[in-house]
Amino acid sequence: MAIRSGQELHKKDKELIAPKALVHSRTIVEKQDYVTTGISTYVEGELLGIDLNEYKRFELGDSVQLTFYSPMGIHRLQSTIIGKDEGSIAVIFPPRAFQFVEKRESPRVEVAATGILRLPREGQKVKAAPKITDLIAPANAGLVSDDLLAELDELFHDAGVELDEWEGTSIRIRNISNSGIGFLIEQPAVPLMTGENVEVELRIDGQRVIRCALSIVRSQTTPEGKYYGARFEGMEEKEQRALRAYILREQVSMFYTNRRLQLKKNNKTSRSDS
Repeated sequence: MAIRSGQELHKKDKELIAPKALVHSRTIVEKQDYVTTGISTYVEGELLGIDLNEYKRFELGDSVQLTFYSPMGIHRLQSTIIGKDEGSIAVIFPPRAFQFVEKRESPRVEVAATGILRLPREGQKVKAAPKITDLIAPANAGLVSDDLLAELDELFHDAGVELDEWEGTSIRIRNISNSGIGFLIEQPAVPLMTGENVEVELRIDGQRVIRCALSIVRSQTTPEGKYYGARFEGMEEKEQRALRAYILREQVSMFYTNRRLQLKKNNKTSRSDS
């Protein structure tokens, strides 16, 4: 059985695999002089989770070589550990790691951020944005390495600034992905129409600002106000990088939160059965 790397697959464009084919695959994890075996359990967006008994032998930020033994063949991937918890590691799954038979959808994560549907006035003052390390909830701070935090902070710093005394229509962001957002306007003065384009500034974590354009794709009336689904349009590369970094960080946190809840539920079920 031939072994193909993700890079080779992308270049030759001959062998296609399904993303889910990697789930439940036996996975060899290598770093320097250490090799161990785990099971790939989660693949979504740019995050891949691996159950691993020897997780303590790895550190956040470690570069690792992964070899997947899937029903579609043997595949290799060079990656970096960005999450670690009992019995598990999480690594970056690059968007172009392999050629897939289906389009990989951007993961949509639930958030509690805000935004404004209006461009800033000319001459408006700006101030330095806070560091990402100040924005991370203490419970999740240990899931990302210091080096990666520094890199993410630089990406966020390049991508936006905090604006003072912004005026416009406030929005509450409910969910976000690399391709779009879902947001709520409590008291819309003028309803937005499907297909309409609007300018927006998103306050990531309630502080960080990313400027972009949105195209409204759907709307829904709710008891809390008007809910809109929108697609990003013409976002600058720096903003895209910052958004990807933010979503990936939120994914890691959500992945391990859900995993801990599932383990706790399984433990309770085992005790009940016994």
